[in-house]
Amino acid sequence: MRVDDEMLAAMRARARDLTGQLQRITDSMDGLQERIGQVSVTAVSRDGLVRATVGSDGKPRDLHLDPRIYHDADAAALARTILDTIEVAAAEARERVKEICQPYVDGDSFDSYASGDLTQVMERMRQRLPLTEE
Repeated sequence: MRVDDEMLAAMRARARDLTGQLQRITDSMDGLQERIGQVSVTAVSRDGLVRATVGSDGKPRDLHLDPRIYHDADAAALARTILDTIEVAAAEARERVKEICQPYVDGDSFDSYASGDLTQVMERMRQRLPLTEE
């Protein structure tokens, strides 16, 4: 493949643009990890008897059970309520982290990273940066 002067100039311009973008992203990421780490979300169950707090990773940090939960001896229902409440808090925490990361990662990529679907992440990279000819 022969690269002519026009093509070379375009590639250099693109490299300058990418370098500038990378520098802007690097500069603006100061404190990003701290902001993400400060995310904390509390959800309350529909009946108000369960309160769960999760961190930015969606993992429970605190769980409060109102003493009135013992009036109903349905352990399975209580377990479902606890899990549902944690899931509501975790979903909100994920949305907050997504908002914080939005300037750096598009929503679809964020969702792929968060779900562990790295195949989708790699496919997006291939689409954006065609590094090899097929």
